[in-house]
Amino acid sequence: MKPDITIIIPTYNVENYIEKCLKSIEKQTYQNFEAWIIDDGSPDNSKEIAKKFVKKDSRFKLKQKENGGYGSVLEYGIKHIKSKYFLICDPDDWLTKDALESLYNFTEKNTLDIAIGDKYKVYSYKKGKKYISSFPKKLHIVPNKKYTDSHQIAMFAFGEVSPHAKLYRTNITQKIKFPHKISYTDTILYVMALSEAKSVGYIDKPLAYYLMDRPGNTMTAQVKKRIEHTLEVWNSLYDQLNNVQADNDYMYFMYILLKIILSLEAQLPSKFVKNNFDTKNNNMIKLLRKKDLKILAFDDSSKINRVIFRGLMSPTWSVITMKAYIKLKRGLKK
Repeated sequence: MKPDITIIIPTYNVENYIEKCLKSIEKQTYQNFEAWIIDDGSPDNSKEIAKKFVKKDSRFKLKQKENGGYGSVLEYGIKHIKSKYFLICDPDDWLTKDALESLYNFTEKNTLDIAIGDKYKVYSYKKGKKYISSFPKKLHIVPNKKYTDSHQIAMFAFGEVSPHAKLYRTNITQKIKFPHKISYTDTILYVMALSEAKSVGYIDKPLAYYLMDRPGNTMTAQVKKRIEHTLEVWNSLYDQLNNVQADNDYMYFMYILLKIILSLEAQLPSKFVKNNFDTKNNNMIKLLRKKDLKILAFDDSSKINRVIFRGLMSPTWSVITMKAYIKLKRGLKK
C-alpha cells in the first residue's frame, strides 16, 4: 500500500540522538507512513543506528547522499518522495505518538495544504518541558479552523517557522529552491509553501519535542555563522517570493526577518558588524523599500514598531535607524 505520509529525517552527526527520534516514529498510532532517513554524508555512527530500524521495519528507508547541508536534504526528499503528504522531523527531536494521526486526520477532514501543531521545548540537562504555541495571540489564529483567505494564510508566516509538527501537501512544495551548505532552510520551505497554499489549519496541541541545548545545534552555533546563513536564507527567500509576485504580507515577513538579523548582529562588536554586514544590511533595506511596504496591523499598534519601520524604510534615515536599532538590542542583551 502506498504510504500517505513520508517523514523526512535529515541526518548528520546525530548518533547520540537519532535512536530516540526513530523510536518515536516507530510508535506512531497512524501506521501508513514511510520514514526517509536521509544521510547527508554523516561521518559518525548515525547510519548504523538507522540500519537497525530499516532491517526490522520496512517503513524505514535509508537514503545516502553526499554532504550538501540541510537545504540539499529537503531538496532531495521533496524531489523523490511519492506520498501525498510529508513531515520534517529533525533527528535530535521526536514526535508524540499521535502526531501523524492528529495532523493527517485534521488535514483530510478539512482538505488542507498545510496543517500545523504545537510543540514542547525540552533540555538535555534538566527535567521538564515547556509548552510552546505556534502562534502569538496578536495574530488571532483560531485552532481547528480552515483558513482559505490569502491574507489570513500569510499571517501563519509570523508564528513559529521551525519544522516541528507541520504536515505539508507534497505538490505545493515541488518548485521551492533550497540553497546548499547552510542552515535554517526550513524557513524557506514553510514560507514558500504558505505562499502556494490554498488552505491551512492549526491544531492547538503539542505534537513534537524540540531539544534546545544539544551542543553544536542551531541554538548554540556561533553568531557569525548564524548571521551568514540567515542572510543566505533571506536572499533566497526574497528572490523566490519576488518571482511569484508575493504581496505585502510576505514582504513584511522579510522585513521581520531583517530585524532578526539585526538583532543577531547586536551580539557582535560594532566594528565587526560595520566591516562584515553593513553593506548587506543596506542592500536588504533597499530591496524592501522598492516594494513600498506597508506595516501590518499586528505591528501597527506599537509606537516603537512604527518608528523603527518608518526609519528603516526611509532613504534619509535608514542607516541611522539601523545603527540605533542594533545599539538598542545590544543594550538589552547586557
